[in-house]
Amino acid sequence: MQESVLTELSQVVSWDLLLVAAVLLLLTWLVLRLLARLSLFLSERFPKLRLVISTAHPIIRIFSWVVSISLIVFVVFRPPLNTLLAVSASVGLALGLGAQDLIRNLIAGVLMLFERPFLVGDMIEVAGHYGEVQDIGLRATKLKTFNDNLVTLPNALVFSQAISNSNAGALEEMVVVEFLVPATADPLLVRDLAYEAAVACPYVFLRKPVIIAVEDYYDKAHLTRFKIKAYVIDVRFERLMASDILLRVKRQLLLRNLLPPNAESQSKAPAVETLIC
Repeated sequence: MQESVLTELSQVVSWDLLLVAAVLLLLTWLVLRLLARLSLFLSERFPKLRLVISTAHPIIRIFSWVVSISLIVFVVFRPPLNTLLAVSASVGLALGLGAQDLIRNLIAGVLMLFERPFLVGDMIEVAGHYGEVQDIGLRATKLKTFNDNLVTLPNALVFSQAISNSNAGALEEMVVVEFLVPATADPLLVRDLAYEAAVACPYVFLRKPVIIAVEDYYDKAHLTRFKIKAYVIDVRFERLMASDILLRVKRQLLLRNLLPPNAESQSKAPAVETLIC
């Protein structure tokens, strides 16, 4: 059977047709590279549309490759139906035996593009990694962490994991900043200072409410834990916003002697966490 398939392929394939196919693949790759650069330029030029532009690129890329390969198979080579079926069966058997992981990743990548648990530009946490989705490919998903590391995760792993999505396609997301003060500090005054620090931050999205939550806490001493819940104007400024608010709060507390050195040493380091908006 293999000899008959090879014989039929030799009658269909020629060097001229292979050259045409190579040119089509090269043109597709060049066009996609130009589209990627254009997408990056438009995202920087129109930041409010960044998520929309970034989300469209993976879909356009997959559609372009499907169209290009279809043109090569059905227009350039135009193999007979029996030859196409025989080659497809042989290729499917070879892939099934030698590239099971690749097939699982490809299937997971296609399913993610249709189910869309996250989009390019979303802030997600998966498999212990938290960062911005940079690319959703057919084989892997790429995250950029706040340490500027690019993490590549196989799609099959991502698809089988629980995913925490902080902004779910929106440009803004909720950021929670925590800090501790001694229980003897005036909670109303600290609450007002925390609110002022949040609304004064240049990264806060003031069209959504700023909430200050207060609760008791004990860690070798009685403390009060404050949580500032506010939305950031762009998910990329999440850590900048949290740092700016924390600096403003600590400065005001120290100026008013509400956070003396001995009390500060009793409290643990302020924690910053991100919640789904």
